Amino acid sequence: MIITSITRYGDKGNRYRIDVDGEYWYILADTLVMDFRLRKGMAVTEELLGEIRAAADYRKGRERAFYLLESREHTKSELAAKLARNIDWETARKIADEMESLGLIHETDYARRLAQYLSSVKHHGSRRIYQELMIKGFSGSDIQSALDDIETDEDELTALVRKKYARYLQLADEEEPSGFHRGYSKGKNKAIQGLMRLGYGFGESLAAVERVEAELAEEAQE
Repeated sequence: MIITSITRYGDKGNRYRIDVDGEYWYILADTLVMDFRLRKGMAVTEELLGEIRAAADYRKGRERAFYLLESREHTKSELAAKLARNIDWETARKIADEMESLGLIHETDYARRLAQYLSSVKHHGSRRIYQELMIKGFSGSDIQSALDDIETDEDELTALVRKKYARYLQLADEEEPSGFHRGYSKGKNKAIQGLMRLGYGFGESLAAVERVEAELAEEAQE
């Protein structure tokens, strides 16, 4: 096989189109053209072309990784998954490992900050936080460490119930004959289910709802 053409590609002038045996083969950065000493008329093998393509993919993936990490934090698995949309998985994993070695990925600290954000801003409970961190690709130890720093604030949970569900608790609903919990009104069930969807356990959800019910009852008597 012969490189039949090396022509400048695009407006920036730092990329070249490579044709092999008269057909398009790949777009390479100028540094790779120089590193592999490519020139028109040069004989190439499938092995050499594979090596060049791998180097090009690594360079492309590395540049993409820097861009992604500049925009926001990522876990290694999350970063690798995004890179693997355009390059092979093994190369994506190697780049993610490199980003960690460069100090650009700090999963333990990231897990803690994200858990705190989900707790204090999104008002998620520990179960929902666990699920979110799992989806992000954090390790079990990092997730547990992050959750150890999270405590449910009863006052904040009570305030959340008042803000989101007080109007339902004030309705004179009949007892729910079936569904989530028999014997509770529809409004009470709705409030408990809402908190549980946010990741709070049944016990703490029920306690928060009943605190608000008691407060509302007192206010109605004043």
